[in-house]
Amino acid sequence: MQLSFLIPICNERDTLAPLVQGIADHVGDHAFRILLIDDGSTDGSWEAMCALRDAHAYVDLIRFRRNLGKTTALAVGFERIAGDIAITMDGDLQDDPKEIPRLLAKLDEGYDLVCGWKERRQDPWHKTFPSRVFNAGIAKAFGLPLHDVNTGFKAMRMKVAKQLPMRGNLHRFIPVLAAHFGHRVTEIPVAHHPRRYGQSKYGFFRIFQGLRDAAVLWWQLKVRHRAPAKPVIDRALIGEAP
Repeated sequence: MQLSFLIPICNERDTLAPLVQGIADHVGDHAFRILLIDDGSTDGSWEAMCALRDAHAYVDLIRFRRNLGKTTALAVGFERIAGDIAITMDGDLQDDPKEIPRLLAKLDEGYDLVCGWKERRQDPWHKTFPSRVFNAGIAKAFGLPLHDVNTGFKAMRMKVAKQLPMRGNLHRFIPVLAAHFGHRVTEIPVAHHPRRYGQSKYGFFRIFQGLRDAAVLWWQLKVRHRAPAKPVIDRALIGEAP
């Protein structure tokens, strides 16, 4: 089975080497590739990524000419990756690669997408409280009983990844979209670690942005009964790895 890891990166220079090594240590006998997407980093992350690509044949890179956001990074990544299973992770080492076998085992039970629920989230209250409010609202609005809709740690069959219409801020609603398309969605509790390097990109105000986006998506799916269209990516903003 071929695994494809897709990891958006924005100013995570110090986490990259241990993250790549952690993935390699926990994929078992599966063939795998790791796609790192530099989303406009300014801290030397790109240079660290190039060093990892030069050291490991399974590392691939894409570089954005400026910060385009997580949804665009996933949209571009989903277009590029191949194989049987797509696994998304954040680049800050808060997601634990040791959970990879458990996510895969849950897929083997017949599911199409498995979310990693950060049951004991190691973040300050101004991140955890808005997240709980947001997730509770999404679960009720869309009838999807998940604790952690917006988790960045997910494993999905490639047919799901290729179908997702990633535009705007729809990365927050990947499980909602997958369920809308008829895929089987579930979650498992996973370990979550405190951030050791860098700074969080998320703040309290994001809950309002997220709820606004949720309202738009609810109207599209529940009233119009149509999923958002796939985006047209501006290729001029993507710098390929040399």
